[in-house]
Parts: sequence; structure tokens; C-alpha cells
Amino acid sequence: MSIQALLSAKGRFVPMISSNVLISDVIDKLEIDKAGALVVTDDGHTILGIITERDIARGLKTYGRNVVDKPVADLMSRNVRTCDMHQSVEDVLRLMDELQIEHVPITSNGAVYGIINMLDLVKYRLSQLDADAAALRAYVMGSPMST
Repeated sequence: MSIQALLSAKGRFVPMISSNVLISDVIDKLEIDKAGALVVTDDGHTILGIITERDIARGLKTYGRNVVDKPVADLMSRNVRTCDMHQSVEDVLRLMDELQIEHVPITSNGAVYGIINMLDLVKYRLSQLDADAAALRAYVMGSPMST
């Protein structure tokens, strides 16, 4: 299955934020969007970075309580790995496993197209397992017994 098909079922909403916004606002946006990460973009298309709950936790260690007054640009991950919408779900899962990341922005012609997180992939895999089990049950129940 391609990422494009997965996003068609899930939806293409991408929680985004500008690079100059303060972390206190990031925390609010994460809660509003029910997200664990925000794509950082100043134009809505070009990915400048990604800011995750994990980045904020690391910022707490470095800056203490003052982290909330820092701009996104100070804490965001800049080396963002993306996948193209035509790549397979397995490609994204492999990337997440290799880099130990939980969110991968999806692009189309270099612009933001969607975002996939680990929970999306778990749900996809569970639906695959359910479909496989149903197909096996149908096969076993529908096939005549050999003697």
C-alpha cells in the first residue's frame, strides 16, 4: 500500500507552526491539534523542521522553565527526513525504525502533503492482520475437506 492510499483513509491534515512562534504556543497547539509533533513551516509548503514533544522535553533539560519563552527555531529538529506520497508504507516504517523517530512528514513535489506517525502505521498493520485473518477464515470455511 502506498502512503497516498493510507493518507486518503486517514486524512491529510498536517499540524503546522511557524518558526518564530514561542514554545508556550507550541504546547497549546499540540493540545488543540491532538498531535505529538508539528511541522515547522513559514509558508505552508516548505518544511523548515519539526518540533515534537520530545524536543520540548529536551529543551526543559537545557533551558529549564524558560523553555516556554524560546522560539520554535531554537528547539526544532532541522534535519527532517520525509517520504514521498508514492512510497510504500513499509518504506516509512523502515525509516522510522532506522532513525528511531515517530513522525514522518509526507511530501509531494517537495511540498508538505501529509504526516504519518507510528500510531497510523500500527492501525494500518492491525487492519492488514484482520483482513488476512478474515480471508483465511473464509478460505477454510469455504473449501471442501479432503479425505
